[in-house]
Amino acid sequence: MEIQGTWEKDEEGYMSFETPELQRYYELVTDRYHQAYNRYLDELDDDDDAFYAAQQAGYEMITDYKTINETEEFATTYTTPGHVLDVWYELDEYSGKRIYERGFMRIRSIAG
Repeated sequence: MEIQGTWEKDEEGYMSFETPELQRYYELVTDRYHQAYNRYLDELDDDDDAFYAAQQAGYEMITDYKTINETEEFATTYTTPGHVLDVWYELDEYSGKRIYERGFMRIRSIAG
């Protein structure tokens, strides 16, 4: 399964999504990641230790450049044991700068 679509932030910072399905999967993946990370943070009381423990369990959040659709994009990638979520930004047509209020999203299932 793969879902792609767009997202946009309003003036208060809340995200809206192209489809309800995209929103459900976005919330599913990010909630699962944050639940796992926070559980390790509570246990270990250290950000780095929690990051590595979550990573060992299959949960990771990385913000870096990534090739998406054959283009180098600055993206945040959430990985859980069941899904990979990539979130990246729209570029201004003239300046080429990122528009941090809207962008694109791709969610893929990981065969398990």
